[in-house]
Amino acid sequence: MDYLNRMAPSEVLTHRLLERRAAEAPDALFFSFQNESFTLGHCNRMANRMARNLQEAGITTGTHVAVFMDTSAEYMYLWMALSKVGAVEVPINTAYRGDVLKHVLHTCQATACILDDRFIDTVDEASFGFAQFKQVFAAPGRASALPPRGQHLASLLAPNDESNLTLLPRYDDVTCIIFTSGTTGTSKGVMLSHHCLTGGGLIYAEINDLCSDDVLMNFLPFFHCAAKFLTIATLACGGRMLLQPRLSISTFWHEVRAHGVTNFMGVGGICNMLVSRPEMADDAKTTIRTIYAVPDPADIHKELERRFGCTVTTVYGSTEGGLSLFRSVSDAYRPNSCGRPGPYYEVQIVDADDNPVPVGTSGEIVVRPKRPFLIGSGYIGMPERTVKTWRNLWLHTGDRGHADADGFYYFDDRVSDSIRRRGENISSFEVESLVSKHPAVSEAVAVPTASEIGEDEVWVLVVPRQGQTIEPEDLLVHCSRYMPYFMIPRFIEIVTDFPRTSTAKVEKFRIRASGPDAKAWDREAHGWKVTREGLFSMDGQLVVSFGSSRSKAPSNLSANE
Repeated sequence: MDYLNRMAPSEVLTHRLLERRAAEAPDALFFSFQNESFTLGHCNRMANRMARNLQEAGITTGTHVAVFMDTSAEYMYLWMALSKVGAVEVPINTAYRGDVLKHVLHTCQATACILDDRFIDTVDEASFGFAQFKQVFAAPGRASALPPRGQHLASLLAPNDESNLTLLPRYDDVTCIIFTSGTTGTSKGVMLSHHCLTGGGLIYAEINDLCSDDVLMNFLPFFHCAAKFLTIATLACGGRMLLQPRLSISTFWHEVRAHGVTNFMGVGGICNMLVSRPEMADDAKTTIRTIYAVPDPADIHKELERRFGCTVTTVYGSTEGGLSLFRSVSDAYRPNSCGRPGPYYEVQIVDADDNPVPVGTSGEIVVRPKRPFLIGSGYIGMPERTVKTWRNLWLHTGDRGHADADGFYYFDDRVSDSIRRRGENISSFEVESLVSKHPAVSEAVAVPTASEIGEDEVWVLVVPRQGQTIEPEDLLVHCSRYMPYFMIPRFIEIVTDFPRTSTAKVEKFRIRASGPDAKAWDREAHGWKVTREGLFSMDGQLVVSFGSSRSKAPSNLSANE
């Protein structure tokens, strides 16, 4: 269904979708979360109440609000409320801490912060005692732990006018800043307009041909565009959403059958995990109609469709560039292709001088929209990087690809030094910087290496300082104290030097091509485990906690890491 083209750009705002749906069917189910159901009308009323409380607290049009929260119904209300008042949401990866979090908080220009109670200490340390924030709201919990000027999040849900606000942000206003990993530098905050963010969700609904009887499973965190796209697509098609705090492979198909799920995102290695489980006679006896697989590996594509009786769609996109290439339910399948340009974007393959290359030749993928403000509006606080990335009226993705004579596009490789692991983009620069904090490390290199379940594993090579030695276990513990769980390397190798050019630059392509051999220490092979809760030694002891009181020895890491 052509959702986006049916709407004028001025109407493509997420909260406007909610308001229209709530007016049409206030008692219709919008989403379920932890055995509770929430109607469209209820969600809109709570968002309106929260929006007015935000305004009274001084959070209004243009206010940058750092949000450090887990998935919850309150987060849903907050997201919609921030959209209604014209504030700029900065949803932050809840695994961030230390220097990575300091960089994000400094760059995003947030003057307000809304967070769950369990993140207070983490944000307090990274923000120098919440000094940059004029307003702070924390979820109910340890009252004595509230930071200076802090208030309970519950105060934002205090009784207030529940009618729609008359203030209408413009479709080209920035509504959200999503931080995506740096590839040759630090993480970058992508400024997304209402039209860009909401349009992405509408395009998702089109790709998967969603309609009012669809049930979308959403287990992705709201600091990624993907979770927001699923929510927006639910509003667009008039279906409902099963909202979950995280993915559990062990209970996945039970949840699908219990809730009648028809669509989900198979990002990262999720599809590989699903087909790696033993085949069951009733695999195809589910309500699943479409799986949006990114990537869509040719070696498991047919097995996914055969085993689970569904259609697999796919896309090539980015936070900056939107969903520019895709294969919808009605498009032909071509192995390893990420589809063809949709109706809303132009796509080219260019050389180093931005000249188009011949068919079949590999070059950089560049994108531009056919509708206004349907790609990112730049990187916050990084004007030079913005100009470089958006040069010559094209968004330069930093990815290499090629096209065939029939107009199908193929992703070849990353032009830059990023690593993608478990659906997370990881900056090799940030990994190297944090590894180099170890006092015995002279130089560090981080590169991707293929994972058994798809995407990459993090492989770190280090040269020790002269006269010093480093044990892999010691470096692993060090990394666990500084990095988000998904960034912590699997492979660690101690070397005397790296392959270099004549100007002493490290030739990472040679390292990547060789792959880790027997000299590389593999934490999984040695029994060490990393979960969202912490680092566990080979004997199951918690060595480094990531701040959760629920830490315990993991049992099946591959499904839930």
